[in-house]
Amino acid sequence: MSSAAAILAFVAALVLAILIHELGHLLTAKSVGMKADRYFVGFGPTLWSTRRGETEYGVKALPLGGFVSIRGMSPLDERDGPLVDTVFTPKAMREAAERDATVVTTFSDGTPELTVGALSHLEEELAQRGTPSGLRDHILRRTRETAAETETLDGLRRCLKEIVHTEVGGSERLGDLAWRLERGDEGRFYHDRPAWQRALAIFMGPVTHLAIAFLLLFGLYSLLPLPTGEVTTEVAAVIEDTPAEDADLRVGDRLLAVEGQESDDFSVLRDAIRARPDLPTSLAIQRDEARVEIMLTPQAEEDPATGEVVGLAGFAPTPVEERLPPGPAGRRAAVGDELDPFGGVVPLLGASVQGLAAIFSPAGLSNLVTTAFGEQERDPEGVVSVIGIASIAGQTAGAGTAGVYTFVFLLAYLNVFLFIFNLVPLPPFDGGHLAVIGVERAGNLVRRLRGREQDFTVDPRTITAVALPVIGLLLLVVVTSIWLDISDPLRL
Repeated sequence: MSSAAAILAFVAALVLAILIHELGHLLTAKSVGMKADRYFVGFGPTLWSTRRGETEYGVKALPLGGFVSIRGMSPLDERDGPLVDTVFTPKAMREAAERDATVVTTFSDGTPELTVGALSHLEEELAQRGTPSGLRDHILRRTRETAAETETLDGLRRCLKEIVHTEVGGSERLGDLAWRLERGDEGRFYHDRPAWQRALAIFMGPVTHLAIAFLLLFGLYSLLPLPTGEVTTEVAAVIEDTPAEDADLRVGDRLLAVEGQESDDFSVLRDAIRARPDLPTSLAIQRDEARVEIMLTPQAEEDPATGEVVGLAGFAPTPVEERLPPGPAGRRAAVGDELDPFGGVVPLLGASVQGLAAIFSPAGLSNLVTTAFGEQERDPEGVVSVIGIASIAGQTAGAGTAGVYTFVFLLAYLNVFLFIFNLVPLPPFDGGHLAVIGVERAGNLVRRLRGREQDFTVDPRTITAVALPVIGLLLLVVVTSIWLDISDPLRL
């Protein structure tokens, strides 16, 4: 895979993760009875859309993520009333007649005439509320027939209610549709639902990132052969300008003995070499099925751990690699293990919290700005934008197993970070919505203890006042980090 292909694959995987995040909101909201109007991929102008039930699904021009619209989360959302109150009221019929005043029938009670415009309005409302096309045509036909038989608008309204109640509500499969036609949005607005349902609909978006991270890591550990921590006696690499290179030791040679001491345990042979600093040492190796004797003089170096002078030959053994069984793979993906203590979702959660706190701390923000616009050298462990992470992922192309590991692990780590990031308890993050639910619950608890009506809600203007500076700070970090990743990209 080329570097460009790796970057595109990483970005596509990230966009898919965001869409799954929004799908978590959508499915949970629907499951607890909320009304979800739209689920879109991307932002900007709409390229394509279709309606399934009451929800419009579509694709927009800029594929930079996606969104779901749950009715009632915005204070500007309007409620849909019962179908007959939306379409067949004197005011609604007069407004519909402005579109097409062709008369279908005239009522004797002095109400506006039934026009083609009113029937078109009825058809649009039926479609908007998720009525299948065949049933939509049936209701329109029955409405025309009823209008010709009744003399009053109230009579038409009663007949339409009966049509909906018996011919739609009588079907178990269409029970939810009957509710939408008979009762509109009653009880289905976001703020109509109990606090635990609202919190669940919000939380199930971010939690999808944890599921994605776990599945990525589980697949990585169970499908990709990874080092076990053990090594063989086969030579994997020879370092330049070392005794091993001078002695013509080659990759693929298998070490058999040191100074006549034979062993198939690399640690035994390594210790024998380390015990002979600056002393000529014979090595027996297997090369192309033949036993070969070579001589080298291990270079004397001080062991930084013990301070002891040891001999170093300058070659690396081949690590033992294997796929983990499902049990150990799941354990490492969840909490890490002795070989890779930071390879699980739980330790990555801790690292993400620390990273987020460091980024948005006064010192972190100051370092970011001075690095981007001053003379300070960039910290390789500092903030990185999505562009920078994608660039690092692109650098893994062509690196074999190690490259695949780095690519997948980066994607998993980013998903864990997105989980923590989305739970920051400030608007406009999901954590901000959860915080609002908590504040409202606490406020209503106090009102209940005081014997007052439990109708406390957080003023949307307060939410906006908090959200704007948070968005501004976020834009500062995003724009500055993108600039750094373009002007001074990190290298593996």
